Amino acid sequence: MADKFEYSDVLDHKYECFTGNYPEGYHIGLHWHYFMEILLMIEGEMEMQIGNSEITAKAGEVIVLLPSVMHSLKIVSENAKYYGIKFKPGNQHEQQPGREMKWTELSLFKMAVTDKNVRAHFPVSMVKKTDIKQMMNLAIKEMQVQDSGYISAVSAAVHIILTDIIRIWQKEGLTPEALDSTVMETISIEALPAYIDENISEELRVEDLARMCNLSYSGFSKKFIKMFGRPCKNYIELIRVRKVAQLLKDTKDDLNTISQETGFSDASHMIRCFKKEYGETPKKYRDKR
Repeated sequence: MADKFEYSDVLDHKYECFTGNYPEGYHIGLHWHYFMEILLMIEGEMEMQIGNSEITAKAGEVIVLLPSVMHSLKIVSENAKYYGIKFKPGNQHEQQPGREMKWTELSLFKMAVTDKNVRAHFPVSMVKKTDIKQMMNLAIKEMQVQDSGYISAVSAAVHIILTDIIRIWQKEGLTPEALDSTVMETISIEALPAYIDENISEELRVEDLARMCNLSYSGFSKKFIKMFGRPCKNYIELIRVRKVAQLLKDTKDDLNTISQETGFSDASHMIRCFKKEYGETPKKYRDKR
C-alpha cells in the first residue's frame, strides 16, 4: 500500500479546486490519500475502481472519495470533463447541539477505515436537491480569483455538499455513532496523517501514537516508514513546517504566535526546521509573498 500513497502539496493549502478535462484513455492508477476528494462529472464518462467496486460515472453524477480508500480512474469517452475538490482533514467542522449532525473530517476518516461500505457513487437522482454543479463551480472560481474571504466561500460550498452527502448516508443506515469522533482511544495507522494534521498544535509523541495504533514502538516505526516513506517524527515536523508556510502567506501573525499554533517548542526551533525544509528563514519566505 505504501507505494500507492499519494503525498500531495494539497497539504500546503486548505483546499484544491480544479477542472479535469482529459481525452479518451487518460488513466490514473490505483492510489490513496488521507485527504477527501469530491468529483462531479460534467461531460463524458469515466470508469473508476473504488475499493473493490467498479463504477462508471456519467454526466451529473457525484463521486465522494473518503480518505484511505484505494481508487483509480480511466476516461472512456471521446472527451470528459469533471470538477474536483480536495480538502484536508480539519477544514470542515459541524458540531451543533440537538438533532444537528456532529462530525469532522477526522470522524469521516475513522468511518472510512472501519467501514468502507458507505456509498461513493451518487447518481443524478440522489443529488438533484442541491445544485452540486453551482457549488463546485463557485468553489473553483473562488480559488482561482482568491478575493478577500475566498477560503470561507469555498468552505461554505464544500460544507453544503458534504451535508447533503451525509444525509444520504444516514438514510442508508449510517449511525450517529459512526460520525462521533469525540472518543479516539485507538486509531488505524492509515488515519494518522489526518489525526496529526488535526492535532498539529498539540504535543505529538511517537510513542503515544504507537500506543493509539496498538503497536510496539519499533513495529509502529517500521510500519509508518513503509506506508508514508519517512519516520513519523520527521513526518510531523514536515507538516508543522508546511503549516508555518501557510500561516506566513495567509496571516500577519508574528513568529512566536505561529510557532505556538503549529506545535513548535519555540520560535527558534521553528526557524531552524523551516530553514532546513525551505532553504530560507520564515521572514525571507514571507517577504517574497
